[in-house]
Amino acid sequence: MAALCTCRILRDWFERNPAYHLHIHYCPSHSGIEENEAVDADVCALTTTLPYALPPMPPPIQTSYSYAKSAITERAVGEWEEMAVADPKRYFGHAYFRHPAFRQLRHTRPIPLKRLGGRPVLVARFVRCVTNHAPTGWYRDRFRTQLREPTLCTLHNGPPAYHTCEHVLFDCDHYTCKYRHSSIEDLLGSLDPFYDILEFLKDNPMALSFEDLPGGAPD
Repeated sequence: MAALCTCRILRDWFERNPAYHLHIHYCPSHSGIEENEAVDADVCALTTTLPYALPPMPPPIQTSYSYAKSAITERAVGEWEEMAVADPKRYFGHAYFRHPAFRQLRHTRPIPLKRLGGRPVLVARFVRCVTNHAPTGWYRDRFRTQLREPTLCTLHNGPPAYHTCEHVLFDCDHYTCKYRHSSIEDLLGSLDPFYDILEFLKDNPMALSFEDLPGGAPD
């Protein structure tokens, strides 16, 4: 997380002025320090004078916090993957976009955070899109029935249409769409569906958000 925050801060700083640059220099930490040079000389001398037939050393007992954390993480992620592989439809959902790029299980550095630069709103809309949990008319019809929100899209040219994620991504001319895909299957068969969805969401800041009612803003 610290590295992610650092990259975000640096990106904002670079964007302020094209003259801003970051220069990285290699600086040996102990070079030229007399005491360190003496220790290095002693270690080198010792390694060249020791006999080759040394008694075997017992394996070290891993009791550090880092080792314990790594072992717990590895076990948890392994069990997580087993659960997902055992029943993908139940775990990922029937409407989940079935593409390998969207199904990598990671407890840190998830793909949306890494490629979307840690922008929370954009990440949320992207995740809603690929999981088919975006607040479309279909979603509102299924999970928010008591609110009686509109479920038909009237924002486009033509007769009203059921407001689904696929309608937003491919059919509705209310949104700016630069790719030529005509269906979810066509999109997922492209070289980089992540990029296409990302660009669509950036070109349409309100798309697939709870403020984007399928029938337009309420009176």
